[in-house]
Amino acid sequence: MHSAQVILEVKGLTTSFQTPGGSVKAVKDLGFTLRRGETLAIVGESGCGKSVTSFSLMRLLAAQARIEGEAWLTTREGARLDLLALPEREMAQVRGNQLGMIFQEPMTSLNPLQQVGDQIAEAMLVHGICGKAQAQARALDLLRLVGISAPEVRARQYPHQMSGGMRQRVMIAIALSCKPQVLIADEPTTALDVTIQAQILRLMRKLQGEVGMGMLFITHDMGVVAQIADRVAVMYGGQLVELADTRTLFRRPLHPYTQGLLASVPRPGQGGRLVGIPGQVETVYGEPVGCRFVNRCALAADVCRAERPVLAVHPEQQLVRCHFAGQAGAAHPAPMTRAT
Repeated sequence: MHSAQVILEVKGLTTSFQTPGGSVKAVKDLGFTLRRGETLAIVGESGCGKSVTSFSLMRLLAAQARIEGEAWLTTREGARLDLLALPEREMAQVRGNQLGMIFQEPMTSLNPLQQVGDQIAEAMLVHGICGKAQAQARALDLLRLVGISAPEVRARQYPHQMSGGMRQRVMIAIALSCKPQVLIADEPTTALDVTIQAQILRLMRKLQGEVGMGMLFITHDMGVVAQIADRVAVMYGGQLVELADTRTLFRRPLHPYTQGLLASVPRPGQGGRLVGIPGQVETVYGEPVGCRFVNRCALAADVCRAERPVLAVHPEQQLVRCHFAGQAGAAHPAPMTRAT
């Protein structure tokens, strides 16, 4: 995996919104890479900046949003494009073509007045991938590929005539229709029951192997992360607080927030008692001085309120933004040596 080509490199991604209370930075100085064939999960509670990150990369936010930073995508042809600097006309050629997205709720993302076969074929026609007859034939192939039986019948149906699982498969077919280099999946299994969820996850892994795309998988479900992700980026308050390969993160989480997320996953033998993280994600105005997690952290000390932690490299190339990384359980541990 480490030798695979980097196809998406994000540097300093910052997305802010003007509100009556002031400027809110929903995403702050976010950076990561994605390799060909890799799945990077972006996890965290609602409000941590996951979906804003995806919509920033797709350039689908309202005009009031201010997006800064760089996001370099390597195209099928080998060109490198900064998604955040492209004129809208050029970005429209990338969106849905080189960069695909599965939206969170298919019923609100699909056109209720258009047959699903036509919706799958539309992206191929818009981007000039093929002609109408070929696009319609390819739409049937994609319906078969995502596991929908009788595709000739289903292609003529409307979204309301399908179950939630089938609509999600249609969304996957649309996202894959132009064979994107990078696929962004924004909580694609949230509204599905566990049986259909497992089927969708297996399908996405299978298709990823066949197409060779990189995938950003956005979720708050750590159980899903364990099944599908190669690496995990944990976000809190719009910032990256931990980044590691999946096995390392689950075996040895270093940030108190990551530890809290994993502790909150229901496990057999807990006797029905769930462990939660106290408090909630706060709206952050301006530039806070200290750590954004300080009001919810059991390890919080004076240094956490006075000094902003930076990302530091720890063993096994784990990146962590915490003064007391890996020291959960200690009453008042000594701050770790900071690195830039």
